[in-house]
Amino acid sequence: MLTTTTQRSIDVSGIPVGYHVAGEGPGPELVLIHGGTGHPETSFATLLEHFTQHRSAIVPGYSGSSLTPLPEGEVDVDMLVDQVAGVVEAAARGPVDLFGISTGAVVAAALAGKRPELVRRMVVLGGFVHYRRPWQRLLMRTWLRLAELDPDAFAEFTLLHVVSDTFIDSMSASERLRLRSGLMPSEGLIALLELINRLDISDYVRKIECPTLVLGMRQDQLVPVRYAREFRDAIPGSDYVELDCGHAAAMEKPDELIMTIEKFLA
Repeated sequence: MLTTTTQRSIDVSGIPVGYHVAGEGPGPELVLIHGGTGHPETSFATLLEHFTQHRSAIVPGYSGSSLTPLPEGEVDVDMLVDQVAGVVEAAARGPVDLFGISTGAVVAAALAGKRPELVRRMVVLGGFVHYRRPWQRLLMRTWLRLAELDPDAFAEFTLLHVVSDTFIDSMSASERLRLRSGLMPSEGLIALLELINRLDISDYVRKIECPTLVLGMRQDQLVPVRYAREFRDAIPGSDYVELDCGHAAAMEKPDELIMTIEKFLA
C-alpha cells in the first residue's frame, strides 16, 4: 500500500469509484491511470514518490481494480472514462495533466477526446487505438483461454509479456515469483481483458485537442512498438518518444520515464 495517500470514493452511476490523493502543490493535479493488470495502490509507487514532492497527484481506480467494483453487465470504455472524469471533477481544481499506462492510456485518450475541458496535457504509455489486428486477437484469445485452463500458466504468460526478456533474466527467482504472484487472473482482470478484446477508441482519439506525448517501448511484447506508432499517428499533433524497455516501463526504466514525463508536462 502507498502510505502517503488518502483514499476517497465518489458515486458514478451507482458505482462507488475509489481513488487515492497524494501530495500538495500549485498548478494542475497529475492524474495517473493504471493498466488492466495493475492496481492503483502499487502501479505508480516510484512516480508518486517523485511527483508528489512538488504537486498533487490523483490515482483513480476504475471498475475491475481493487478500489472499484465491476458493474452487473459488461465493462465498456465509456463507463471507465466517466468514472475517471467523476474523480477529476470531485478532486481537482481545474484541468489536469494525465498519465495513463496500457489500458489506462486508452482510458486517458478516450477521456481527452470525450471531455477535453478536463485535460491540460497528457502522456500515454503502451496505449493503442484498438486491439483487433490478427496478432492482437491471437494473443488475447490465448490469454483468456489460459485464465480458464491454468491460472499459473496465465500468470507466467502475463509475466512474459509485461516485461522484457532482458529484465526477466536480470531478476532473482524471488523477484520473479513476487511479480508473478500479482498477475494471477481475477474477475476484474478478466473483465478488462474482455473489454480490450472488443475495444476501439478511433472516434475519440481524433477529437483530442490537448498537447499529447505518446510513449512506445522498443522491447514491448504486449503492445509492440508498431501499435504505439499507430497510436501516435491517430492523435492529432502528438509528440512521440521511444524507451528501450518492455511494456512495464515504470518498473524497467523509472528514472528515464520520470524525466521524460517531467520534461513534457513542464
